[in-house]
Amino acid sequence: MPHQDTHQSPTNLQALKAIFGDLIPLHVDQLPRHGNATISPQSLIAVAIACWGWTTEGTLSDRVATAVKAVGRFFPLKKTITRQGLMNALRSCGTELVDQVVDHFAARTRTELRGHWSSGGRANIAVDGTKFMAPRTQANQASFAPDAARKKKGHKPKEYNSEADKAKAKTVQLLVTVFYHIGSGLPIRWRVNSSSGSERKNVVEQLDELPANARLIGDAEYVGYPLWKSIIQSRRTFLFRVGSNVKLLKNLGEYHFKDGYVYYWPDASRRREEQPLVFRLIQIHNGKEAVYLVTNELDMTDEQASMLYRQRWDIEVFFRSVKQSCQRSKLCCQTPDNVLTEIHWTLLGIWAALFVGKQTFHDQKEPLSRLSPVKLIRACHLALLAVALRAQDAPLLMDELRRAFKADESGRKRSKQSRNYPRKRKHRPPKPPVLIDATAEQRREARKH
Repeated sequence: MPHQDTHQSPTNLQALKAIFGDLIPLHVDQLPRHGNATISPQSLIAVAIACWGWTTEGTLSDRVATAVKAVGRFFPLKKTITRQGLMNALRSCGTELVDQVVDHFAARTRTELRGHWSSGGRANIAVDGTKFMAPRTQANQASFAPDAARKKKGHKPKEYNSEADKAKAKTVQLLVTVFYHIGSGLPIRWRVNSSSGSERKNVVEQLDELPANARLIGDAEYVGYPLWKSIIQSRRTFLFRVGSNVKLLKNLGEYHFKDGYVYYWPDASRRREEQPLVFRLIQIHNGKEAVYLVTNELDMTDEQASMLYRQRWDIEVFFRSVKQSCQRSKLCCQTPDNVLTEIHWTLLGIWAALFVGKQTFHDQKEPLSRLSPVKLIRACHLALLAVALRAQDAPLLMDELRRAFKADESGRKRSKQSRNYPRKRKHRPPKPPVLIDATAEQRREARKH
């Protein structure tokens, strides 16, 4: 973002013009366009970001109208953009435009937030999945509902015990697997599937797009020989939680359990004559229960693993910001293509807002972790609304960004969790992994690799 005079803040119009002018890529590769080709790619990106990331109230048509009015004051719009026109334009550009903007933002994160990209030579990336609801239209159900996914895989229709279970199987949900850069506090990649998609498969398919020095940090979902082998072969590292669904071998080779090392060699991999994987097993405590972690970084210390795993919680805060602060837990669009367009530009828009806030804190030498996503999104929304309505007495965006600190809760003594919190199911932490001694036959076979 261009340097701003800290003594005299610019007007909201001047601030938005500077921010969007600096944020959006100047050059966009040739894209398929729909009939309304008078809208430049830069203006299209600006309206999409403002609509889904910087407005939080009203219907989708209301948000589009506000975004178009505001963007039209600092970007040339030769023609008024309607909700349908915006969706048609973004849908015709498809994932090509999304991929270009994602690459641009990821590069900006790496180059401009210096000092936050890597730690100990590694870019720490938390990975986790979350689900978004979508309207239960017939088209959406055919693409995203669990029953439809079973039919696509050639499985037999499932029998349900009750009408409630049958109705739940028709629920439309999207699984979004997010790769979240911990140092900057920003997502850098994501994959979108139906609710029956596989988070592990998403990680494998996305590996080549991640930084070469990436260290993936995840919960107990990310286990299995294919996943771990793929990460190791890509020369990246990981730190994942493991539970009782993982069987680890002790003393299979030269690395001994007494030194903290274990082997992972499932029977199926052994029959395929694949080599055993050696890991460091680390036990930490999160204040409630013991947590077991495995990593292919054999020199990682317990203290380092504990710190990294605690930082993984930041991705949960990001999900809360998207779903609650920005009110995006349920999507609006009623056709599969539009739903995918909506989720991609929702994440891009919120990413853009967070990047501006992080950049502001970085420039004033404040810790990036002190940024409040709630205050940031509120400031962006009010500034955009003020520009759209030509309001003169609205708070100045740059002043609000500089003050968007998290509340100090160092003196809090009571839990923030409500006693009436309506949990549908009780959280059950993973049990310890299964540890068994390698047999003599297994040790003989291991020596062949």
